[in-house]
Order: sequence, then structure tokens, then C-alpha cells
Amino acid sequence: MVPFLLNQGGSLLFYLTLASADLSLAVPLCNSLALIVTLVTGRILGEDIGGKRVAAGMLLTVLGVALCVAGS
Repeated sequence: MVPFLLNQGGSLLFYLTLASADLSLAVPLCNSLALIVTLVTGRILGEDIGGKRVAAGMLLTVLGVALCVAGS
């Protein structure tokens, strides 16, 4: 039940963000952060999420989001 509620809360936040922000910023931000939250949650739950390549991918994603936010 908790994963379902978290998913629905994320969907609600996504739609609220779409309604109040520029689409060119909101969509990449929400999609990339969903990936990072999924990976971090999996790690917290003890799943093997990969090695250095996954960490590098998360870092590049965060840097890309930071560039999008800084550019707007």
C-alpha cells in the first residue's frame, strides 16, 4: 500500500509542477528526478543498483538538471 501511495503522491506532484512551471523545465526535471529517486530507494531497500557507472549516471543526471534550472 505504501509504494502505491508514494507513486500517487509523485504523480500528483508531477501534475502540480506541470501546471505551475514552464514545460521545458518541468518535464525533464520530473523525469530525471524520478529515475534518481527510484535508484536511491532501491539502494535503501538493499537492492544492488550497480557500481560506479550507475553513480556516474546519477551524477550526470543531477548536473543536467542543475544546468536546466540555471538556464531558465
